[in-house]
Amino acid sequence: MARDAEHGLLVRHLGTAESWDSPEMTAYDNEDHLQRIIASDPHYVPGVPEGSLTVRELSTTAGPADVCIISPDGAITIVECKLASNSERRRMVIGQVLDYASAIWVDGAKSFREQWNRQQGGDLNRLGETALEQLDTNITEGRIDLCLAVDRIDNDLKRLVEFLNRITRDEVAVTALQLTYARHGDIEFLMPSTYGGEIAAAKARGSGPSASWTTESFLEALGSESDRGLAEKLFDLIESLHERRGTHANLWFGNRPGGGIFLYPYGLRFAPIQLWINKTAQLMAYGTWNQYEVVRQHPGFAELANLIGQDHQSTAKGFAVANTDLDELWQVVLRCAVSINGSDD
Repeated sequence: MARDAEHGLLVRHLGTAESWDSPEMTAYDNEDHLQRIIASDPHYVPGVPEGSLTVRELSTTAGPADVCIISPDGAITIVECKLASNSERRRMVIGQVLDYASAIWVDGAKSFREQWNRQQGGDLNRLGETALEQLDTNITEGRIDLCLAVDRIDNDLKRLVEFLNRITRDEVAVTALQLTYARHGDIEFLMPSTYGGEIAAAKARGSGPSASWTTESFLEALGSESDRGLAEKLFDLIESLHERRGTHANLWFGNRPGGGIFLYPYGLRFAPIQLWINKTAQLMAYGTWNQYEVVRQHPGFAELANLIGQDHQSTAKGFAVANTDLDELWQVVLRCAVSINGSDD
């Protein structure tokens, strides 16, 4: 088999003295293949966390968007996929992704939900009340992130990403995602790399109300001293967990004002709960048993759901943190985190 030095990946059977060979396949079957990978693992897209929902070929009045992603905080990202073999990848992909985003904005939130459901996207009710409200607001106000997904990021694409970030509003991120693919026998290889995430994050820091929460801004937004005290205690509790069983940050901050803060005890992959602030500035929380497809309605959520009078096999509803015994809630959250993460601990 001829070697492909440019691809940068060579394989051989473990424990043999065989020569290193190139993988049998070093390209996607087609753009549909790339779409499928992104739709099944959207967290490769810059700024998109675990637990995000996806749909492919979302219908808009400008045509079908390749992949549409909704983050747990209601942020929306449109992904357009183009392969290096497609001569349109630089010229057309920019116009297409802008066209689809503008069409979603013009069509409105009601049309978006209808098309999402028609294409059998992930259950939007899993996001919870506050994230759904934020999703509608993002569509109404045109806050839609854009990602150009390719098998190779070149200098021309970098230039386009830099320019679009410069001319678009601060709270809109424009990024590129490179997913280099290879296959050898029944083994698949995927090598992700991104461009534009840091540029988009830098401009978002000055964007005001739609920037991400911090612990300080979250506490300031709460309407009562008692709720601030409860939130502070939760932040202290998770930061005091020195034992690490995973690599996730303790907290993931959604966009304000409608996004939540997800708590990841021990740095484990899946968060048992998220905090958010309702319209009356009250500290609220959600169980996440419908948030992550991999652990959806996992029996490890049962104790948490029972504590707050809910069913982990049904819709998660927001609950006021003030109506719980915080010490008891925290111990249940810790047990839930360990249980639902299983082999990820």
